[in-house]
Amino acid sequence: MPLLLYNKEFTELLENFYTLTGIRIVLFDESYTELISYPSDTVTFCSTMRKNPSFCKECAISDKKSFEKAKDTKTLTVFTCHAGLTEATVPIIENGKIIGYMMFGQITAEKNKDLFFQQLKDICNTYGTDQDIDELIKKIKYKNKKQIHAASKILEACTSYIQYKEMVYLSKKHLVDLLEEYINKHISENITVESLCKEFNMSRTSLYEQAKLYVSGGIATFIRQKRLNHAKHLLRTTEMSVSEVAHASGFTDYNYFLRLFKRNFGISPKKFSKQKS
Repeated sequence: MPLLLYNKEFTELLENFYTLTGIRIVLFDESYTELISYPSDTVTFCSTMRKNPSFCKECAISDKKSFEKAKDTKTLTVFTCHAGLTEATVPIIENGKIIGYMMFGQITAEKNKDLFFQQLKDICNTYGTDQDIDELIKKIKYKNKKQIHAASKILEACTSYIQYKEMVYLSKKHLVDLLEEYINKHISENITVESLCKEFNMSRTSLYEQAKLYVSGGIATFIRQKRLNHAKHLLRTTEMSVSEVAHASGFTDYNYFLRLFKRNFGISPKKFSKQKS
């Protein structure tokens, strides 16, 4: 999976979010691996309890559920973890695909603090810890439901801004990967700009602008070359006729395919096919 990168403007945004809300914020990649957070240290309660392997395992399971819910809906998800703490997750989307997640959490909205503390103590006691549980729990930040809702909406707005400003991005030409994957899957079909825009959730303008950056010769040339390479592979590895290969590679005009193949590879498809023996 390509590495998820971020710029200086993004790190400043994390700090600004914390300054405004007092809630720790984290960036995860598509595989749910934490990349950067502000503040860098996790909440004392969570960092201490995660030293217990069983508790840490439950945390991982809980986080995964939150990520998967956000992945399914592609929208903001507010979630309660196994320890009863509140967290919010928003997917980062590029070209219609999720490339990472923004999350905040490790806070509580429980009004009855005494009840919450007792419930949390009961959970902790099942795992055991050498630390003073009362002191750990007291360090958990309390936010009322309105504050958490407001912070969630700000997180959602920040994520949209991050996507718009391209503060977070994949290290390799991700559009090329997506194009290749789609073309390979639909190689024998009529692939149009409209179908690509629908697949990647992009406008024609955005698709062409991205293609200029990453695809040499433009989208049509890229698709045509993929079809030719596919035809070349079929001619080399199968007993299909030239006309069958042309059809399987998405060429509806047989004579056009013959001319194009010879122009690109310096040999006719028929002669190329004979060479494999």
